[in-house]
Amino acid sequence: MSADDLAARSQAAFVRRFPQIVDAIAAEPAQSRLVSDGETPIDIVIGEQRIYGGDARGHAARQVEDFIAKPLRFVMETPQAAGLVSEICIGLKLAMEGVLVDANATEVSRGPISAPTFLVVFGLGLGYHLEELVRKTGARWVIVVEPFVEFIAHSFRAIDWERLFGEVEAVDGKIHVISDLDPGRIIAAVMQTIAEHGTPYLDGTWVFTHYPLWTFAEAVKRLHGAAEFAYVNRGFFEDELVMMGNAVANFVGRPFWLLDGKPRLHRPERAVIVGAGPSLDAAIETLHRIRDRVVLFSAGTGLRPLLRNGLVPDFHCELENGPQVVEVCGEAAQYADLKQVRLIASATVDPRVPSLFGETILFFRDSVSPTRIMSRGTWPLNAAAPTCVNAALAAGAALGFTDFILMGTDCGTRPGMSCHAEGTIYRDLEKWRSRDEQSKYPLEVEGNFGGIAFTNWVYDASRRMLMELIAAYHLNVVNCSDGALIAGATPRVPESLELAGGAIDRARVIAELKRSLRYCEAGDLVRGTDIEGLRSAARELYRDLAAVLERFPPGSDDFAGVFEAFGEFQRRAGTTYQRIDGIPEGSLAALPRVAMFYGSRVADAALRQRLFAVFRTEFQEALATMARCTDELLAELGVMAAKQESAPAA
Repeated sequence: MSADDLAARSQAAFVRRFPQIVDAIAAEPAQSRLVSDGETPIDIVIGEQRIYGGDARGHAARQVEDFIAKPLRFVMETPQAAGLVSEICIGLKLAMEGVLVDANATEVSRGPISAPTFLVVFGLGLGYHLEELVRKTGARWVIVVEPFVEFIAHSFRAIDWERLFGEVEAVDGKIHVISDLDPGRIIAAVMQTIAEHGTPYLDGTWVFTHYPLWTFAEAVKRLHGAAEFAYVNRGFFEDELVMMGNAVANFVGRPFWLLDGKPRLHRPERAVIVGAGPSLDAAIETLHRIRDRVVLFSAGTGLRPLLRNGLVPDFHCELENGPQVVEVCGEAAQYADLKQVRLIASATVDPRVPSLFGETILFFRDSVSPTRIMSRGTWPLNAAAPTCVNAALAAGAALGFTDFILMGTDCGTRPGMSCHAEGTIYRDLEKWRSRDEQSKYPLEVEGNFGGIAFTNWVYDASRRMLMELIAAYHLNVVNCSDGALIAGATPRVPESLELAGGAIDRARVIAELKRSLRYCEAGDLVRGTDIEGLRSAARELYRDLAAVLERFPPGSDDFAGVFEAFGEFQRRAGTTYQRIDGIPEGSLAALPRVAMFYGSRVADAALRQRLFAVFRTEFQEALATMARCTDELLAELGVMAAKQESAPAA
């Protein structure tokens, strides 16, 4: 085949799959030239610099050989992130490890050897490395990152893209191409692509860099953190049960205002969000100076240091549903009367928390089961996770504030600094101090005032979610925190703040804010709920889930097939089960992932089948347990709802 015919064939293959890239090639002026030996491309020249030194094919072959001998792979060292916060999943883990011990197979492969996975290639150039990489890694999905579209055009004359696409797609794989120079956008696109195929397949991902570029080095560094965070399973059955119970108890326990995520008229006042980051210590004096001119929101453990310093917030924000929130707020209450403070909390918060505060504002948190089942068209508060600081900024924006000051929202820590502010439970109480000392901050990010800061996957996700919220609401945000840079927020040291105007009329502001909310008497949100209908839907759901598992006989070893089958079931469920499937959803994804961790690391087919048989039995028992517990919870909630039905509405 001539070089011209090959180029036409490869370009046609790209036009069918990536027309926007071919359009970009046509629109971009050439900044490099192709060097050929006869009709064979051998190099790319940019200015006077050759990429390959005149031997592109040999260079690529040596690179691949060296890579396979010592590959860079993202391997999950333990199944911990796959869902082991769930007792159901821990039971499965112990059962599968028991099989391995009985078989004297305690040593399994460090990485997966039988599960499909990804190959991420940073740099295409002429592409001579690509086909051999795909063959030797056995990756099912290939993600090629090439910022320079003219290199893609050069590759049309070097490799047969039509053949390569065909070989990958013939085994249900796919090639994705990302053309971007910004490492943040590259990683976002990579992770979105991975999520489309299945996040568990991240385990064992191959990462290959073809030519040196700062963008690639930064993207590889960020990819590691993003992969670790993405692999963590979101939500699990036991937690959803708690959240459903908490939500109903909060709805029937006492009157409250309901904050939804719909747009409101903008407020003219400045709002301050206070987290528990270590830089809060340096901001206390400034907070005292500006207190009468701002509306003050505390977030989570940021409440205690404020109260200890004589600063009583207007609103306190909580997100988590565990009993530790009661303890944390109770600790703070010894420094001031919490009845002066209005609580803004997820409806799933422990029902003992609202009674500590003067008034309560609840919101539906996105994605969790109470929101899916009970919100009845009420807009959830988006971007309110993963930390209380996110909840505070989301709540403030939903209330109509557009001008914010962030203090103690470090989203990590500076080198040599503590992890939290003075006066927090993490600094004062031994039980919490020991937990904090075990925290790790493995990610290095740009600091708010230059230099670097260290963070972890939760705080980095918090930072990124703050950035998205700032952009989505077009917020004017000043960040006085000496931690990680939050793009979209203007860095300012606290003492430089000068706020114009006099003291705000706090009583008027709060009265106006409450008028924009829906007032709910105890029981309003559960009156008319068909609990028996939910119980019936739940029984049908678990029967259908058991039927999905029956498709896989005990002699199978298709762990990935189970994961994909249950994922497809959940995608198709829609409103079939009155959204009650939100309760087991997280564990339905976690159980196969835990099993995949072990099953994919065993080479012996007979042992894999034994593991699968145990997995199948444990999964059956888990479904039966979840069915029983869901029914018991709904029966209990039915009793609570019935009491409200018989009570007169206010």
